[in-house]
Amino acid sequence: MRSFVLTLAFLGLGSPAVAATCEESFQKKGDFLNGSAFAARVQVEGGTVEKALSQLRPILARDGIKTISVDVNAGTLNAENPATMFQRALPIDVFASMDGTLLNVEMVFTLPSGVGARRETVKKYLCNALNQLLPKESAATVPPVKDDSTAIAIDASTLAKQVKESADNPARLRLNFIGKTFRLNGKVLGIKESDGSYTVSFDSIQPTTGNASAEKTNRMTVLCTMAKNQDTAVAALQTNQPATLLGRFQRFDSQVNTIQLQDCIGR
Repeated sequence: MRSFVLTLAFLGLGSPAVAATCEESFQKKGDFLNGSAFAARVQVEGGTVEKALSQLRPILARDGIKTISVDVNAGTLNAENPATMFQRALPIDVFASMDGTLLNVEMVFTLPSGVGARRETVKKYLCNALNQLLPKESAATVPPVKDDSTAIAIDASTLAKQVKESADNPARLRLNFIGKTFRLNGKVLGIKESDGSYTVSFDSIQPTTGNASAEKTNRMTVLCTMAKNQDTAVAALQTNQPATLLGRFQRFDSQVNTIQLQDCIGR
């Protein structure tokens, strides 16, 4: 018969008041001789009991956990780690409840007497499942490129020369170029489109040295990937004609001698 003695003990034992994460809420009750239970909790703003229990079923199933029963009205999900030749089935119980607009979801893993498990292993397992209920953080928004006093006016050939001189020093590249906004001018070599995104290439050939082999080796390409909604600006460009674009320095690829600017806009 399924035993809930230790499991139910957690219902009256709140997670630590300062717990901000699943890992901080993790607790253990009992011991090896008398049986033990591990519990962890997450709080989800704006979630619902029905949605949480529905999400947990496939999450647990991916780890081989079988759901036995679900009661949305009671806010419970009963599952088990199936029995093997070496151990009996081990119960996992989920309790979900609403506190205003805040959804509390607690998962309890119960072990019978004589069966042990490493605390850190159980914590990782429980929180890996529960943390999947939390909304994913949106990626940090990169501010749009602006044509202001911070923009560095430079022609494509000069930029290529300066980057080439700093190419063997990553710290110098990071301090002087990466993330900075450049007001780039030069002759347009080509315009390409891929998946609705435009890339403009600039002529960055240095003055002739008379050594064709050296010029080919040192030739660099300056590419400007346009920001969204720049169709009008791109339509105004012509190959082999001068143009000025504003863009943020992303990286220098030494393997192919390419400078990449992103979020470029027309002026």
